[in-house]
Amino acid sequence: MSLEILTKAIEEHGGAVAAIGNKIDEAQEGIKQLTARMFDLEQKAAGGADNLNTKAFGRGESAVDAFMKSDQLAAVRNGATTTGRVELKGAGIAVLRKAALTTGDLHIPAQRDPGLYNNPQPTLALLDVLPSIPVSTGSFEYMQLAYTNTAAVQEKEGDLKAEANPTFTPKTATISTVAHWVRASNQVLADAPALQNRLSNLLTYGVSQKVEQEVLNGNGATGHMLGILPQATLFVPSSTTGNTAVDRIGEAVTSLGAAGWAASVIVLNHVDWFSMTNIKDADGNYVIGNPRNPGPLNLWGVQVVLSAGMPQGTALVMDLSQVAVLDREQATVQVSQHDRDNFVTNMVTILGEARAGVAVFAAPAVLKLQLTAA
Repeated sequence: MSLEILTKAIEEHGGAVAAIGNKIDEAQEGIKQLTARMFDLEQKAAGGADNLNTKAFGRGESAVDAFMKSDQLAAVRNGATTTGRVELKGAGIAVLRKAALTTGDLHIPAQRDPGLYNNPQPTLALLDVLPSIPVSTGSFEYMQLAYTNTAAVQEKEGDLKAEANPTFTPKTATISTVAHWVRASNQVLADAPALQNRLSNLLTYGVSQKVEQEVLNGNGATGHMLGILPQATLFVPSSTTGNTAVDRIGEAVTSLGAAGWAASVIVLNHVDWFSMTNIKDADGNYVIGNPRNPGPLNLWGVQVVLSAGMPQGTALVMDLSQVAVLDREQATVQVSQHDRDNFVTNMVTILGEARAGVAVFAAPAVLKLQLTAA
């Protein structure tokens, strides 16, 4: 082949390549314009095209979404010069026009937050600090000692030595069952898996909160615990002690130590604690910590525990070695379809339950007092 013919062929080939390049540029520009138009239409449809979703396609997919996902548009993006024909079933001109121009008579579903709100859960601090004893039966027995030290010096040889007279009284603590339940459909739990976790948390917390209330205030009636407050020893501060709540608690701590116990926790209501920490001196300075740098939760070197179940105006000062929560079954959640007509109605029952009790081994080691003088 001559050089002239070869040169001409190369020029013709280069021209063809340039023409193809121009067509590709034109096609890409067309894609950009088409994409922009589709985006604009999609934005308009998003304001009220609910009938383009499940009504038109049955899959929650709009006409614009269907076009953007079509094989024909994908071919254009890969270099084809035209989309060909794309059929959008159920999306006629009237529907598209209504979607693009009208939103007033269309239902627009709200975005739903997956969380649960309006669910306050005060900290169950008392359960956190009380010792726990595992038990394996429905009741718990222990021996309570009543003893006065009668030890004395034998003054002369042959004298009768002092006799000790300890007495032992058996005590029984009741193990209470605390529970509550809720029913839900299988569909709801399957469609919103987080809901079951949140319901479980709700039931578990509710059971634990009731257990703490029983541990504090249980009246000992059938099935109920006999709580710490009903078993505590009433302490009346002396008239020579200052009349502030802090003074009265300080005297109770001192009295407990003098009796041979070690005060290890003070239980207060939140409101009472605030009243104490709100005390100011003559210059307006806070006595116990300050709002910007509050002091630790303690008085007289003893830890303070706040409990919403503690009656306002009352304090507990106790030696924790003489009190224990009896743990028969910790708070658990069970889900079952075998309840009433659950099987045929496609429902499940979610049950939160705990079994627990409380033992006060030595009532004198637990003092209760009023924070204000009568």
